[in-house]
Amino acid sequence: MRTVPRAALQAALLLFALLLTACAGRQGPDLARLYARAAENPAQPPVVFIPGLMGSTLLDAETGEEVWPGPLSRLAFSDYARLARIGEAADGRLVPGGLILELGGVDVYGRLLQALEQAGRYRRGPAGEPPGLEDRRRYYVLAYDWRLPNIVAVRQLHALIDRIREDYGDPALKVDIIAHSNGGLIVNYYLRHGPNDVLGAPQEPLWNEGPSRIRRVAMLGTPNLGSVASLQRLHQGFRFNVRTVPVEALATFPTVFETLPHPHTQVVYDREGNTLPIDLFDPTLWRDNQWSVYSPAVEARLRASWGANGEGEAVVAKVQASFERHLRRAWRFNQALAVPLPPGTVQMAAFGGDCHRTRAGVVLEVVEGRAVLAFSPGEVRQPVKGVDYASLMEAAGDGLVTRESQDAAQHGFVPLQQTFFLCESHGRLLANRYFQNNLLNFLLAPGR
Repeated sequence: MRTVPRAALQAALLLFALLLTACAGRQGPDLARLYARAAENPAQPPVVFIPGLMGSTLLDAETGEEVWPGPLSRLAFSDYARLARIGEAADGRLVPGGLILELGGVDVYGRLLQALEQAGRYRRGPAGEPPGLEDRRRYYVLAYDWRLPNIVAVRQLHALIDRIREDYGDPALKVDIIAHSNGGLIVNYYLRHGPNDVLGAPQEPLWNEGPSRIRRVAMLGTPNLGSVASLQRLHQGFRFNVRTVPVEALATFPTVFETLPHPHTQVVYDREGNTLPIDLFDPTLWRDNQWSVYSPAVEARLRASWGANGEGEAVVAKVQASFERHLRRAWRFNQALAVPLPPGTVQMAAFGGDCHRTRAGVVLEVVEGRAVLAFSPGEVRQPVKGVDYASLMEAAGDGLVTRESQDAAQHGFVPLQQTFFLCESHGRLLANRYFQNNLLNFLLAPGR
């Protein structure tokens, strides 16, 4: 038998020990120990958690059946037709249930809530139930129907804060907010305009109660400048699991339009790499170029689903009319988010990922008299030699939202006191222990 030299064996054992140490380090910090003293503070403000798009379950109001996400078999084979807000689905049949903690064995919000409970010593609070002396460190969840306009969730947030104040018996109580993805847009609107729908108003009056209701806001992967991914989804549908949520379903959700690239940004380029002043919120652009619900393929699917007779034609007309309405209101929604925050002290922080290639621009080409969008360098049909399409169309981000959109400091949208970015994707950020460490430090740090 061949013997291993002693020096080689020692070197191997040392390497193994180093590997074990590295693996142990990847487990992340001991949050419970780090925040043991801070977690004893009985005066810690309650926390409201706002999930992102598709982060709340949807239930059939009559039967209680979970329509979204439902069982794994549905995720694999469903065409998601029941999610579309057409006909019966638009009359309130589906209602929000709760948070999606995990999906198919993949964590969504479960580990974040565990960190709040185990390290932050928060307990989930049911709204409408006053806390006891030993039950004042609470967190609340704002589950909402993410298919509806964000103003609906904004008003739910306002009502929830009112309810929490009543439960605590303190009309001047401030809360902290953790907002994931689209949830950050909800709280940003709320800080500026409160529960008021200013999207139809010629002038947008500021609301000054935000600083008296909210102490700190943590935005997690929030698309403050929108996302090119939303533009792509309205063109091609949303690839989810092994199926695709079709364009005609997504086009009935106003929130998808409200997360389009902000009007203050330019994300469309020509083949030569020059920016094009394209108004993505102009319905004429979509109609004339047969994009999204105006494409013959989508129209044909709608007619096939609803009948080729008059009903099918009526549904096509209804979907296209709502598409135009969603575009116009989404433009006003984004303009409302660009209004400077009123004076006051709300501490705000942005957390996100910035080392994944993320869609940041599109290339527009004219093909047979129609404008066609390319969403990746490989989709450009007639590339111009020397043009770096990757630099035009991709930027650092979390794979869904660019770092610039998450930060947005240079555009003056959000007065951030701090930012924290690490190498994590949009979907995995919340489970990252280093992110959780910095989030808890932000929430539990002393100060008003």
